Amino acid sequence: MEEDREDEQCMHSIDSCDRCLNTHLNCAWCTDKTYQVRGRCFSRTTLLSFNCSEADIYENQPKQERLQERPLKDYETRDEQAVQVTPQRVFLKLVKGNTQRVKLGYRVARNNPLDLYVLMDLTWTMRDDKDTLEQLGARLTQTLHNLTDNYRLGFGSFADKPAMPMIMPQLRENPCAAERERCEPTYGYRHQLELTDDIKAFSAAVAGSKITANLDNLEGGLDALMQVIVCPKEIGWKKQARKVVILVTDGFMHFAGDGLLAGIVQRNDRQCHLNQAGEYTGSLVYDYPSLEEIYRELLRRKINVIFAVTEEVFDTYKELSALMQEISNVEILSADSSNILELIKKSYESFIKRTQFGDNSPDFIKMEYFTDCAGQFPNLRQRNYCNNVDLGKEIEFFVDVTLIDYPKNGVLNHKIRVEEASLNEYMDIDVELQQPCPCVEESDPMDEYRRFQCDNQGYLNCGMCVCDEGWTGTFCNCPTDPANATTNEALLRTCRQPLNHVANTDSDLVCSNHGECDCGSCNCDPGYTGTYCECLECYDCDENRAECHCGQCVCKYGWSGTRCNCKESVEECIGPTGDICSKRGNCDCGLCSCQEPYLGKFCEIDAEKNKLCQFYEPCVTCLIDQKQGRNDCKNISEICSSAESHERFIYSFVDELEADVVCLVRIVNSHGIQCDSFFGYNVIDRVNYLNIQAVECEPANLYAIFGVISLATVLLGLFIIGLFWWCLRMKDAREYARFKEEQANSVRQENPIYRNPISHFEVPRSLSVKPDENPFST
Repeated sequence: MEEDREDEQCMHSIDSCDRCLNTHLNCAWCTDKTYQVRGRCFSRTTLLSFNCSEADIYENQPKQERLQERPLKDYETRDEQAVQVTPQRVFLKLVKGNTQRVKLGYRVARNNPLDLYVLMDLTWTMRDDKDTLEQLGARLTQTLHNLTDNYRLGFGSFADKPAMPMIMPQLRENPCAAERERCEPTYGYRHQLELTDDIKAFSAAVAGSKITANLDNLEGGLDALMQVIVCPKEIGWKKQARKVVILVTDGFMHFAGDGLLAGIVQRNDRQCHLNQAGEYTGSLVYDYPSLEEIYRELLRRKINVIFAVTEEVFDTYKELSALMQEISNVEILSADSSNILELIKKSYESFIKRTQFGDNSPDFIKMEYFTDCAGQFPNLRQRNYCNNVDLGKEIEFFVDVTLIDYPKNGVLNHKIRVEEASLNEYMDIDVELQQPCPCVEESDPMDEYRRFQCDNQGYLNCGMCVCDEGWTGTFCNCPTDPANATTNEALLRTCRQPLNHVANTDSDLVCSNHGECDCGSCNCDPGYTGTYCECLECYDCDENRAECHCGQCVCKYGWSGTRCNCKESVEECIGPTGDICSKRGNCDCGLCSCQEPYLGKFCEIDAEKNKLCQFYEPCVTCLIDQKQGRNDCKNISEICSSAESHERFIYSFVDELEADVVCLVRIVNSHGIQCDSFFGYNVIDRVNYLNIQAVECEPANLYAIFGVISLATVLLGLFIIGLFWWCLRMKDAREYARFKEEQANSVRQENPIYRNPISHFEVPRSLSVKPDENPFST
């Protein structure tokens, strides 16, 4: 089934091989001169079934091959080479309109070389910061060692252009005279130390640098930064290292154009101007660089910048950094730079946790990037960057490469580099554009069979007819005079639908790909019609109600709807208020099509109120008053009738209200009580029906209320007293039971050596007469 649809697309591209292949990826062209079928553009399978020689089938052949794919690995000292992007080289054969996806893997290598260049503002207000940096020593070594085992340090300083109004001319030799101190004359930029792994040399270079001063609080930092970027040999940047400049300052910066104040008008040339002593010799020759120039050079040379600035100027530098966020960062520096090590560590980790890829693809090749940033997103997102990726995780980017058009210069081989924004890591793509239908067959204008293929008014060559003079068309069957055309392409142009008459552009599709161009006219496939076969045929248009125009039913007067089966009358959409759909929608085939957020048969309902409830409310109020015998409404007949037909509403009072829409009406009755009643409405055949649930609110009986409250108060008091008495009894009972239990469990304790001092003796009642038995006898 899928193959049949492809063949249907291909079969109309019979005029040229190029157009055949551009119609669909699976379309193929037969150049076999013995081929018997009139159409030569089908799928490969279909052409083979029509006995086209396989060697004579020219088709789209997209191809992808990985030429170099070393696995990702961390930095190792023995070869000083890490692999952070894979594959390194890919070959693509591109077909016009077809997209090929290349998978790119990226992972930050551990212990990758780090080149850190400290560019310091050494004007007067930064003198204590210089002392702090000088004393770091072992702490700096330990901080860098925690980041990577392979690091190098460099140092440079800057102030400003030594010209008026950046300095005072009379203080040229000692710009610190105003502070009653002596310091070095103002200079623009001085390269003090080439990148080295000798920490002692770094400390010595910082200690040997001199403080200077200038007049304003704007410094020449961009002048110095440009020289650090464009002087790779003097600075000593290593190609494979992650290159970072930390710019330390407490002031603002001069930008391009500020040099005019000192009479310096020559634009910054972005070239290196350092002498052997490391002095910037172009300070009084070239203007300050622009931020855009700095940004382009940072990107081109893969250098990252950390702006370590004081809190007073932080907001300005934050805005500056946001303009080049993929290669810069900004941190708050303490007043004496004591937290500079923490800033280096924090910014370096921020750099290695983010990545961004770009490319140098030409305009005719479209590149799109997709990634989930190592699982940060549930699905692939179209983006070429990731932030805050955990170290050690591999990030997969999917690069979609599409050939949009062929280059005008005809060059078919190109090289595209996809590279990481801040590292010298990249993937090269060797691109070959498939040549559109080359023909190497020798022409033979007198070959009888070839002439037969072209109606004997031309001859077949590479599967296409080369027509005799006076004839044109795909099969040389069209005379040139009647069509006023001299080439096949001119005829085909008459079969292409104009897209923009002002720009004079036509569609790429001949007969909208739904028919064949026959001598400048389209013969449409079944189901299609129109000059360019651009319209579907109409199958459900009633000819009495509509006319078919380009596949759509255009209704005659008095009819509407998608099939013109609806009368244009809007009577069914007119509500009791007399408005069409309450002025909140359109009447479509007798039904209201409401605008957002309105609802209801007449679009009368919104989130706050119901328009028909408000319309019926005066009538319902009068009807309830009348039922309660008040008769306050004198014009009830007018109030309870339709605004359009003036027919009186039909109503009924019910005990239980059942309605899709319930409306509230609030009435003050004869007792002066505010009473809520409810009603529902229905409109059937333009007749209004009301169902009313009237509530009669009687005044309260004050005597009964007072008696009930008094009785309730007495009963509640007795209940509270009884409850209190019961609680006391229960508490006494628990205390007595506890006393009895303690008494039963008590044990008398006596001292074993205790003797009672009181002796007891009892005299016998009868005494013995024997002297030896009775000691008291005489």
